[in-house]
Amino acid sequence: MAKDKPQTDVTDLARQTQALFNQNGAITPQVDQVMKVQQGMLEQAETFTRHWVERRQKALDTGVEALNKIGSSGKPDPVAAMQIISKWQHGSLERLTEDFQDWMALCMQPMQLAATQQSETTQDDAAPSDSDQGKASNTSKGRSAGSGGKSGHATPV
Repeated sequence: MAKDKPQTDVTDLARQTQALFNQNGAITPQVDQVMKVQQGMLEQAETFTRHWVERRQKALDTGVEALNKIGSSGKPDPVAAMQIISKWQHGSLERLTEDFQDWMALCMQPMQLAATQQSETTQDDAAPSDSDQGKASNTSKGRSAGSGGKSGHATPV
């Protein structure tokens, strides 16, 4: 008999654990929203990374090109070298600016995705059916009549 009781406890524990992992219908929209936000973040991260690598490649190409121009004349020309270096640095600053702009867009994207998904979810939840509207109006009438015209909740602004 002593062996039967632990098996029952394990069985109950297994049922309780399984209940935790059963997908709850109320949780499904939030899980879908999180998955959509994560997918959007992944796509943005891939785009950001691809553009960043392309800019680094361009920086390398223009740097090598600048060095070749500086050494192509055969004799030292400090003024021409400074002009070439200045032009290369100007392009590098432009690429750094693009890096920063893309980085800011990448950082803002999750918030925008979450806000978009949240507004879609809220709109879906905010459209009650006719029967829900009737219940809500009956409930509010019951509260106001039972409490002397005042509800026990603060009025939202």
